Amino acid sequence: MSSVNSMLHLGLNLHGAGGHSAAWRWPGTNPSAFFDIEHYVRAAKVAERGLLDAVFLADTPAISFDITHQPPLNGLEPTLVLAVIARETQRIGLIATASTTYNEPYNLARRFQSLDVISRGRVAWNAVTTSSPATVANFGGREVGRADRYRRAEDFVETVRALWLSWSGEVVIADQAAGVYADQSQFRLLDPNTNSFGIRGPLTHPASPQGHPVIVQAGGSDPGLRLGARSADVVFAAAGDLTTALREAERLRALSRQFGRPAGPLILPGLVTCIGGTEKEAARRKEKLDGLLDLERATGALARSMGVAVEKLSLERPIPEEVLPDADHVPFSVGHHRTIEALARQGRTVREIISSVQAFGHRLLVGTPEQIAESIEAWFRAGAVDGFNIIPDVLTDGTSAFVDNVVPILQKRGLFRKEYLGQTLREHFGISTPFEPARATASSPL
Repeated sequence: MSSVNSMLHLGLNLHGAGGHSAAWRWPGTNPSAFFDIEHYVRAAKVAERGLLDAVFLADTPAISFDITHQPPLNGLEPTLVLAVIARETQRIGLIATASTTYNEPYNLARRFQSLDVISRGRVAWNAVTTSSPATVANFGGREVGRADRYRRAEDFVETVRALWLSWSGEVVIADQAAGVYADQSQFRLLDPNTNSFGIRGPLTHPASPQGHPVIVQAGGSDPGLRLGARSADVVFAAAGDLTTALREAERLRALSRQFGRPAGPLILPGLVTCIGGTEKEAARRKEKLDGLLDLERATGALARSMGVAVEKLSLERPIPEEVLPDADHVPFSVGHHRTIEALARQGRTVREIISSVQAFGHRLLVGTPEQIAESIEAWFRAGAVDGFNIIPDVLTDGTSAFVDNVVPILQKRGLFRKEYLGQTLREHFGISTPFEPARATASSPL
């Protein structure tokens, strides 16, 4: 989808303390940032100053690992965090993750549409499936296999979309003189006998100026790719090298064409950045962060993500090829697995893989602002991506390092905006509005 004539898209991942596993121990970082609302608000304001498209919040509704030596990624419910950020910012988009496995369509649709109205059309929903044992335990132990999760997800996303469209632009009349508020015949009701969840609707209020929230998807498995190709406006990918990124981008675009979507979704993989004024400064920063890692815990986390026994891994040795699982049988992110597998097949040691793979398998760049910008431009111009979801190594100072030093280079090269040209997230992303919003929503103050 990207071309030399299109504009690069950039988001900021509010990844707890940062993309490096030891970010919580970095000087100046609140070790309890994962439930500090001001931590998220400050980073979002810096991202808006840099004219980024959106901020993004991942979510796991559980304590998914031993937190004795590592705080959770994010503790606060994402839409509540973004509701606060919405009142503290003006333009930047707001993307929250919510699972299709352990939510219900009506409640989720209403929550996100309300946030979209509060923010005047700046919201996106990152639709994911959920499989972590800790999350399963928090929802009554109801484990759902991958195939069933994605079947539910496809129906769930389309049901949510239908609920978002349940208020057509003709429902609200708001004629005070005549005493007529609405034309209920203009509701677009669902047929409870034909949708998978038995839902009728409508939702309880009209849509925002952008029509309805943008839909984002982040799964890297074949079912996840299908969901993204069929239903998503934006896909968050995980690709560790350009060859893999190009291959996966073409797979997604080809599948999108099969679903009658020739343009396909925007592709915005995660990118962990470690920035220094010089190469040596960047390398020293990375070395200091690595020195704060609990390598025993990191090895255990790597083993769990790959679905292998930790006893099979040795820090100074490569991962034995015979223990590498098939991508269809890994317990967590398939994209993460592919990144690690590629490094393992290159003969990298476990220590090197831990050092190279942060933030769930996303690519890591260590270097000067110019080097970071050059790599971003190279992937963009190659057609592998439409931009990146930036994950600073440490959110407190890594965000400003990217905004103040990398963004101006991209602007100078004509790759990134110098001002916001629209108000809504759809306008930032260049995605059309699905229908004319109700007049009361478009014209009335909040």
